[in-house]
Amino acid sequence: MIGTDMRKDQGAALVIVLAMLSVLSMIAVVTVESSLMGVRRTQNISVMTQARWYAMGAEAFAAARIQELRARQQSEPVDQSDWQGRPFVFPLDDGAMTVSIHDGSNCFNLNSLVGIDENGLMAANTLAQFHFARLLDLVDVRSERTAWLVVALTDWIDPDDIAGAGGAEDNVYAAAETPYRVANAPLGDVGELSSVRGFTPEAIAALAPYVCARAASTPNLLNPNSLRPEQAALLSMAIGPELSKTQAETLIRGRPRGGWRDLDAFFAEPALTRIEVSAAARSAFSLVSDDYLIHTVVRHKDVTESAVSLIDAAQGGKVVRRVLGVGDRLLLL
Repeated sequence: MIGTDMRKDQGAALVIVLAMLSVLSMIAVVTVESSLMGVRRTQNISVMTQARWYAMGAEAFAAARIQELRARQQSEPVDQSDWQGRPFVFPLDDGAMTVSIHDGSNCFNLNSLVGIDENGLMAANTLAQFHFARLLDLVDVRSERTAWLVVALTDWIDPDDIAGAGGAEDNVYAAAETPYRVANAPLGDVGELSSVRGFTPEAIAALAPYVCARAASTPNLLNPNSLRPEQAALLSMAIGPELSKTQAETLIRGRPRGGWRDLDAFFAEPALTRIEVSAAARSAFSLVSDDYLIHTVVRHKDVTESAVSLIDAAQGGKVVRRVLGVGDRLLLL
């Protein structure tokens, strides 16, 4: 009996030891896997950080080039084909970096729908509203309520709680399935349009290549020497209905080599002399751009990082805004 009890005790002890070994083995496996995961995470963070530093270096390089370009624009026409959208490729250790520069002035600033009036108060900018309505039509965002889109966005930006004709303030958004309030502040991003009444995903997609949301409430000045043919809608918008989008595209494609030497030469084009270009329309253009977009794509080892940066050349190449992870898309910011 005693021998049997000892064998039972030994068997129980063996089971306990085996169970402890099993638990310890599992702990060891989990510890090793956790350590390996930590190492991989650290390596990924290191590679991603390096890629972002490369992007920052490209930003600084492009900002310096922009300052040179802007200085040249002050005294001579600059051929935009020499730089606009042209990819500059730089080899890197275990990868490459592609940098392209675009004129960031050529877009409609949505925040210009509300500006400071003669009394120093924030109020609707009627000329900007007219331009935006015209742009909606030119990019085929047509609706019986197109004017409502303009007023709804104006109400979203202006600081008061009084809805314009066809517009919307808190009372309208409070009735939504998920109630929310009007921003009553400038747009921070074009994507914010999705919160404004009437702006469908299709309408936003159609507008995206032509609009931006800048901190200032002043309209952007378009540069005819850097407008691309696909931006003809902006030129037609600024001149007025007398210049169709097709005519505007033809005018851009016929731009003289090196660009127009001054605005008088631009407005002397036959397509513009046959119509009466108003003083307000003339004031919407400049041959010197203040804003530039830098699109950078860094491929380093097995990591790809991309960024779009908005550069203010008038402030010495200051980076006003930066968005990471944009892929191959060019955001107008």
